[in-house]
Amino acid sequence: MSYKFPKVKLNEEGLFGPTTENHYYKPVTYHNKTAAVNKHKTTWVLKQNEQFEVFRVSDESKWFCNEKNGLFSILDNGGVILGSNEERLSFFPNPVNTTDPYHGYPIDSGEYEPSIELVDKWLEDKIIDDRLHIKILKGQI
Repeated sequence: MSYKFPKVKLNEEGLFGPTTENHYYKPVTYHNKTAAVNKHKTTWVLKQNEQFEVFRVSDESKWFCNEKNGLFSILDNGGVILGSNEERLSFFPNPVNTTDPYHGYPIDSGEYEPSIELVDKWLEDKIIDDRLHIKILKGQI
């Protein structure tokens, strides 16, 4: 699978967006693929505009998890590797202030567990298949 990332650029404030939900995304340097290795921070393998696309999809699809207070995302049934440790999921914590931009990072489902309701919604909406549904719920993605 080859996901088609749209070409978008940062605005004058250094943000991507807005999404149709009127939210902005700000890439954070310590999660970018060029960041120094920090065992406490995951890093994207994606370019900044591609990170925004991962965020945009989750925001506009309303993949919000009340339990974790943020958005989760996955592309092409997990076919797109998002992080340097082959993470296929990402998390975008809800900003403290509603006017602040989102930021996010790649995750694995063993560390950040999306709610069962969200994973079930992905299955129902055919975002993921049965195999991936089980793997995410078991914390194996």
